[in-house]
Amino acid sequence: MKRSSGILALGLAALCLSGCGRKGPLRPPASPRPAAVSGLAVRQRGASVVLDWVNPSRAVDGRPLRAVQAVEVWVLDLGAGSAGPPVAARDFAARARLGRRVPAPDLRPAETGAGVSAVCPLPGDGFRPARLAFSVRVLDEKGRASELCPAVPVEVKACPRPPEIRQAEVFADRIEVRWEAPAANIDGSAPAAVVGYTVWRAEGGAAPVKLTPEPVAGPVFDDRDFRFGAAYDYTVRAVAPGAGPAVESDASAPRRVAPRDTFPPAPPSGLVALSGAGVISLSWTAGREADLAGYRVWRREAGGSEFVPLNPGPLLRANAFTDTTAVKGATYVYAVSAADASGNESPRTETGPIGLKGAEG
Repeated sequence: MKRSSGILALGLAALCLSGCGRKGPLRPPASPRPAAVSGLAVRQRGASVVLDWVNPSRAVDGRPLRAVQAVEVWVLDLGAGSAGPPVAARDFAARARLGRRVPAPDLRPAETGAGVSAVCPLPGDGFRPARLAFSVRVLDEKGRASELCPAVPVEVKACPRPPEIRQAEVFADRIEVRWEAPAANIDGSAPAAVVGYTVWRAEGGAAPVKLTPEPVAGPVFDDRDFRFGAAYDYTVRAVAPGAGPAVESDASAPRRVAPRDTFPPAPPSGLVALSGAGVISLSWTAGREADLAGYRVWRREAGGSEFVPLNPGPLLRANAFTDTTAVKGATYVYAVSAADASGNESPRTETGPIGLKGAEG
């Protein structure tokens, strides 16, 4: 019995010694669930809100987060009014409801910077002004949920209905998008309260990109940064008046435009023909088109009706040409046309009648 008591006493002493040097209470082990999201920003767009945030890259215990399986958007109705105290985390968690669950593949790149974005419809069947608070949490591949991030309040108000794109016309140097202003706001009141418009363009299934850093007065916008051969989807949003972050309408129905280059270069200018000893030399002002591929030189005898190309093969890259096949005694009319990379050819610029130096005519 004495030996057993001694062993027990030694064990207790060792346990006490192992705790020496530790300060404060014992901490529970860190959780493997994801850390909370960061940088949540919320803004109204039409009858929805757009949320941007940055997903966590690690779990609470510091290990790398393998994957985000889904995201939950939670919403709390704070009642009418544009002011109020910050939303306490405990109060939000107790009263908020799930607004939307978004699978990770459905998340889009954030429009306001780094991170991801999701759209959540406003609660209820019909629009009403309200003050709402939103929070987000992520779920990993095992379904473990992060803590809700700090809630962000937003005041939702009546804003314009979407505009309607009426025309998108392709020109040589621009795509001109025209639209019709909305007639009413989303709550049915009229006229629509609009201070400007933003124009967006998507290409190849990518997220739309804003083409207007600041709202334009409308109802027309010229897109000069485009490529022939591409395909674009244009949308327009109306911007509501008011201080703070801009409140936009929902996007208009998209208008697809697939610009094709059917626009020839300008005809060559400054064409001059000079007769020399056995040759006739031509020169002209070089064109400035970005897609200019070269020139074609033509000749016909004076009084004839048909021009014949003097360089029927590759286009001439230089803006000068020497005709060594002219015959003494003949009088010629020359012409030059410009062609672009798409095969469009300009009208011809002609000279007056000219013959070899010293020949009649």
